[in-house]
Amino acid sequence: MRFLDIALYLVSGLVVGTAMLRAEVPADKTAFAPTAEQREWWAFQPVVDPGLPSVVRGDWLRDDLDRFVLAELEARALDPSAPAERRQWLRRVTIDLTGLPPAPDDVALFLADLGGDAEEKVVDRLLASRAYAERQARHWLDVVRYADFHDGQPAARNPICEPMEAWRYRDWVVKAFDADLPFDRFISHHIAGDLLPAPDGRDEYPDGLIATTFLVNGAWDRGDADKEKMVSDMVDDQIDTIGKAFLSLGLGCARCHDHKYDPVSTADYYALAGIFYSTRMLEELGTKGGEITLRRRPLVPAEEVERHRRLSADVAAIDAALALLDKRQPQPPPDDTERVGLVERRNTLLSELPSSPPMTLAVSEGGVPGGLFPGIQDVPIHLRGSYTHLGEVVPRRMPEFLRGPLTPPIANGSGRRELAAWIGSGENPLATRSIVNRIWQWHFGTGLVATPNNFGLLSAPPSHPLLLDWLASRFVEGGWSLKKLHRRIVLSATYRQSSLATPAAIEFDPANRWLGRFSAHRIDAESLRDALLVMGGSLTGGRPDTAVTGSAGPGKPATADVAAACRSLYLQTCRWDRSGYSVLFDAANCDASVDTRSVSTVAPQALFLINDPFVKAMAAAFAERLFVDVPSDVAGATELRIDRAWLLAYGREPAEDEQRIAREIVTQGDAQRPPVGWIDLAHVLLASNEFAYLD
Repeated sequence: MRFLDIALYLVSGLVVGTAMLRAEVPADKTAFAPTAEQREWWAFQPVVDPGLPSVVRGDWLRDDLDRFVLAELEARALDPSAPAERRQWLRRVTIDLTGLPPAPDDVALFLADLGGDAEEKVVDRLLASRAYAERQARHWLDVVRYADFHDGQPAARNPICEPMEAWRYRDWVVKAFDADLPFDRFISHHIAGDLLPAPDGRDEYPDGLIATTFLVNGAWDRGDADKEKMVSDMVDDQIDTIGKAFLSLGLGCARCHDHKYDPVSTADYYALAGIFYSTRMLEELGTKGGEITLRRRPLVPAEEVERHRRLSADVAAIDAALALLDKRQPQPPPDDTERVGLVERRNTLLSELPSSPPMTLAVSEGGVPGGLFPGIQDVPIHLRGSYTHLGEVVPRRMPEFLRGPLTPPIANGSGRRELAAWIGSGENPLATRSIVNRIWQWHFGTGLVATPNNFGLLSAPPSHPLLLDWLASRFVEGGWSLKKLHRRIVLSATYRQSSLATPAAIEFDPANRWLGRFSAHRIDAESLRDALLVMGGSLTGGRPDTAVTGSAGPGKPATADVAAACRSLYLQTCRWDRSGYSVLFDAANCDASVDTRSVSTVAPQALFLINDPFVKAMAAAFAERLFVDVPSDVAGATELRIDRAWLLAYGREPAEDEQRIAREIVTQGDAQRPPVGWIDLAHVLLASNEFAYLD
């Protein structure tokens, strides 16, 4: 190739717009065809409702799901562990479902209830609490790469490109879990909520709009000089996150080439990309080097928006007229009727002017104005993932191999409505298995499939495939209810097991793949911090009371104060400036979907629990609480306070040697209230493994 040819080739790669290269795909290109292994892979097979397996130890069963676990154990000559003690089960299920330790009154009530339905009453009470919804919302926010802001510094946040209203989505997720919104509808809200009819028949459906914040709250550079590439990256983020969150597939791998392992072609990818290129997520493309303007939509009827606009314009016109009068007559005469009339009119308008309409991040139909693919249209394949080298145009549709015969055609519109219907269909084998596996993982630490975001050929096959399909079948049969699924799992004998392993289990199943015991694990960062606040009597149980400095509106977004009295769900999550506490205790990185958090055990964690001012403050408040709960004039106050401390922290009474050691600790100190010895005891309990672990 001559030098001039090389130069022209290089320059052509930089040209966009009307001079865009359209490198057609050769006609003889071999069509993508799934391999036999892909066709036979378990995840792509229809969900089959299996029969219940036969077992020998029928007396162990508490739910039909236990049959599948026990059958696998018996096939390997393994026994399940003994049931956990009632106190232990109560602490486990309470923290598991709500992220908070059980209150002493709840412990006493449960232990006093010897009826056969005592556990059912506990679970139903927990599922009905807002704390349950907040706990499950935090799990889900990991999956959808939720962040409150990009920038950790309020002064550096530009309201046009920061997800300033992301907190509305967070609160909507809490509301959805609290109401037990069927998961198929939960899916449709995320992908096409702006297209859903309002349940009350109104023209506006605020919840639907808010849910689509999911589509635009991704980690992309807000000021990318190459705006077309940025839009491509946004579309890729949407496809990748939807694939992982709802299908447990890495669809983003097909952006540049056919998926190397799973039956997803590049054409499949750009068929989906056309759906999101046909979705308006930005107000406009923007200028080179300028910051993007995220699409925001009002949460009130259009006539209210118009009334606010009209009155605001009238007030602005009067202000301009008054400014002109001030310029002409800096010292107005006392009988200036014109000025008086304008001021009176302005005051009247201000009294009628409603507050600024609440806004939310949301999408709408139609592509990004000024972009490469504005409006609703199919898009060409981007060769090697580059929008500057385009191939054949692919009609908007579902992935060919996965879609099945019942896929709704995309007759008009972006196709998001059809995509949501396909993903949330009972005929789709991936969506139900995916969410059932996640819920199992949230309870046991590991899913029946160990890779919740990836059911493809690089994933490990499920440990209990029949159980997974049986649960998926019951899930659909139960109306896609997450609360029913949680209830079934936590009331099972499998969940009730002790974490103590039998000698045979230690030898033949050290990783607990066959579920012969409960796997003890450390509680997550948010639950640990919330538990510290509970011990100190400081947790308010709700959202922060004040808006963050620099926020765009009057709402209540997350707070940056780690010592704030709100639940950790409402602590600020920033992509570019993660809090030290979150990093230290393995909170999710919100740059991308997180299916399983890492679990580290490092010295700085212990140092934090020993030295951090927040933990010290909670220890002092915990000690003071003991003196309030057990006054000094009560007989045996010291022993009663020690008992109370163990009940609050661990949900149990202290053993004899623990009581003795505790008495030795609290006798040290001075006349301050509470004495330093009691503060030390409280601090020891809060920094202990038993406080931080679930078993």
